[in-house]
Amino acid sequence: MKKQVFLVTILTVLSIFTNSCAPSQSAIATDAGQTATALPTTTPPPTTTLTSTPQPTLTLTSTPNSSGTIRVPEDQPTIQAGIDAARDGDIVLVAPGIYTENLVISKKSITLASHFITTGDDQFITNTVIDGNKLSVIKVTKSAGPETKIIGLTIQNGDNGISARSTVQILNNRFLHNKDGIDYQDSGGLNSGNLYENNIDDGIDLDGSTEATIENNIIRNNKDDGIEIRLHAYSGPTLNIIIRNNTISGSFEDGIQLIDYPDVSDRVFTIEHNLIQGSAMAGLGLMDNADSTEDFRAANIPERIYLINNTFEDNPYSVSGGDNLIALNNLFLNSTTLALKNVDANSIAAYNLFWNNATDTEDSNVDSNTTLFADPLLDANAQLQQSSPALDTGTARFEWNGEIVLDLPSSAFSGTGPDLGAHEANSLKAHTTLFEMLREQVARTAFIPSD
Repeated sequence: MKKQVFLVTILTVLSIFTNSCAPSQSAIATDAGQTATALPTTTPPPTTTLTSTPQPTLTLTSTPNSSGTIRVPEDQPTIQAGIDAARDGDIVLVAPGIYTENLVISKKSITLASHFITTGDDQFITNTVIDGNKLSVIKVTKSAGPETKIIGLTIQNGDNGISARSTVQILNNRFLHNKDGIDYQDSGGLNSGNLYENNIDDGIDLDGSTEATIENNIIRNNKDDGIEIRLHAYSGPTLNIIIRNNTISGSFEDGIQLIDYPDVSDRVFTIEHNLIQGSAMAGLGLMDNADSTEDFRAANIPERIYLINNTFEDNPYSVSGGDNLIALNNLFLNSTTLALKNVDANSIAAYNLFWNNATDTEDSNVDSNTTLFADPLLDANAQLQQSSPALDTGTARFEWNGEIVLDLPSSAFSGTGPDLGAHEANSLKAHTTLFEMLREQVARTAFIPSD
């Protein structure tokens, strides 16, 4: 009982920290293997490593009541049987094991989850595996209810990990070795606390009239783009695509790629507080003519892009293109070719810092009066050290062409002004040492170490 109370206490503190922290980079993905049957195994996969996936959405949920919960395999032998038996609002609670299934969710809102949802123990994320065997692992159809949630699973080896055709919340999952980790089409929702790693194409793909919030994820080592977004023709209420507090690293093409189509669509992009590093091509690459093969054309995308408080590090190009892009409070470091290319027309870059780039800017609108050229003194976690010239040197308020595009309250930063880059120092966001200590304490308390 004391152990349970301690665990709940620690997890409660963690939930406070995770709401304002960038994702931990301690998550390590491992293959969980395959089985030839949809029935679950009784022991964790042999290659399982008990490590933490990112958990900014971590909350403890009360144990579901028996009438609203269908347990797999106790109540139904397969996950799909559990989904089929579920009624609107039910939870399909999946025991640890490896399930080779291709799931369809339609005509109701359900929660599909591992025991992570009731315990906060991310061992259940690692050990509850759905393997698609090269077909889509989970299809969320157009008829699925808007309160559908998928929580705490490892989703692997699919054509798509999740094919989302309706609004769905994707929380605290691992996506490994799929074509796209998740493919949105005319859908969207909250995508938070997930790990996307070693997917064959993109970690996250957005098409059609999709509006999504993508936050607090680790997106790394995907074979094309970390996040790919096609700006298909769309007219209607503004689609707000928010990408924030993610670590996007090791993409084989672009960290984030926007692909334009003819005509101006009703979309606005907010890209803020992300660490984008080690892309093979561009940190943020803009393409046009429906072409996704990056060639650094730096397309003149007219949709508004807010690029605020990001750190671009070790990419050949940091940002390539944009005719309506407002870049404020960013760090552009170690670009091996060029930091900013063709950020022009109605765009502006102000209150940014450039350091150790082969070339800082080309054909871009840069406010020289507010731009710094100095070593930001980052530590190994891309945090600003106490002597950094990037501390307190950002802007909290910015007006461009008669429009107030940024107006931050003083509570949004800890010093006399916002810091530059993804992580605000001397605040909850920067307390990664304490955050990791708490998570390690949870691990020691909740996990049984493997041999």
